[in-house]
Amino acid sequence: MIDLAVIIVSYNTRELTLQAVASARKAIAGLDARVVVADNGSDGTAEAVREADPDVTVLVNADNPGYGAAVNRAAAAQRSAYVCAMNADVVLEPESLVTLRRFLDAHRECGLVGPAFAYPDGAPQPSAKRFPTLGVALGEVLGIHAAAPRNRWVRRLYYADRALTRDTRVDTISGAVMLARAEAFDEVGRFDEGFRMYFEETDLCRRLHDRGHGVAICPAARAIHQHGASTRQTSVRQVEYYLSYVRYFRKHHGRAAAAILRAAVAAGALARMAALVVKYPPLDSHRVASLKQKEAACARLLRALGSS
Repeated sequence: MIDLAVIIVSYNTRELTLQAVASARKAIAGLDARVVVADNGSDGTAEAVREADPDVTVLVNADNPGYGAAVNRAAAAQRSAYVCAMNADVVLEPESLVTLRRFLDAHRECGLVGPAFAYPDGAPQPSAKRFPTLGVALGEVLGIHAAAPRNRWVRRLYYADRALTRDTRVDTISGAVMLARAEAFDEVGRFDEGFRMYFEETDLCRRLHDRGHGVAICPAARAIHQHGASTRQTSVRQVEYYLSYVRYFRKHHGRAAAAILRAAVAAGALARMAALVVKYPPLDSHRVASLKQKEAACARLLRALGSS
């Protein structure tokens, strides 16, 4: 068994994955570690990684099981004392993994730690969140936060009411890079594979807290995150994001809270379908195609909500 497995999950992100692998290989210098790529896509990523670096382990998931399931499979295939789950759209700074690994050595009460993130232009990116309340969730799905993005509820959700400039215990960290003590990760059952994408990290952090394992952000470790590079399609976000949101509330807040959120998501989807006709008037073939695609995504979301 090695000390650290760095698991990079890719989904049709060949060039980004190659960058992520290169940065991870630099970041594990001096560590007893191995980089593992769990490929959920079909754009030639697996072959490109094997050709670029034969020392990287590549696992191909032909069934595209989702982010959490891909990490779980890779962690089972490459046993280690510590597990780093990483998105393909991340570039690690060279000392980041060493810094995170030292943090967990020094803080045995913590089971999970993450770095501070920046956008490619260097601007700081939110790297930690508080657990969402029903009020926060309703404000999001009904568009209130979009209309007033700097309101105090959103600021509090993203810890903008605190300066996270030093090691800090938080509710949940970004799933883009998460370094876990494998013992704690295994104890809580790893990622819940019912979350195909979105909220799997929030759920994991919630279960770690429930079992007495701290979660922290370590700003001395840094990474660049091209946020959402592999999930920018509207249909993916509309369906997977909101279904995962409802699932999270059903799991951690009960059926009543989930039912309220589900109704709000459905109302929002219906309102969005009406607004899309105004935003994309079917005046030409391009707008007709865009309108059909977006309306179909809303319809899929409504069908999925009805069966969830």
